Amino acid sequence: NFSFGPQTLTVPVGATVTWTNRDDIPHTVVSTDGVFKSKVRDTDETFSYTFTKPGTYPYFCSIHPKMTGQVMVK
Repeated sequence: NFSFGPQTLTVPVGATVTWTNRDDIPHTVVSTDGVFKSKVRDTDETFSYTFTKPGTYPYFCSIHPKMTGQVMVK
């Protein structure tokens, strides 16, 4: 559906977030500041990242740049 859900996710420091591609086409998960970057993920493939510092981490799909989201770490 060309969107990340939820659009904004709030997690505590130390949390691991896992993204799962539920679309029928490939996507990536790339932070705008270069903190994390997935390889291309096909349908039902996942990417996980553990957030060790508080902050706001915006991200996007490098294949479909209008797909965006953010993780808020508190």
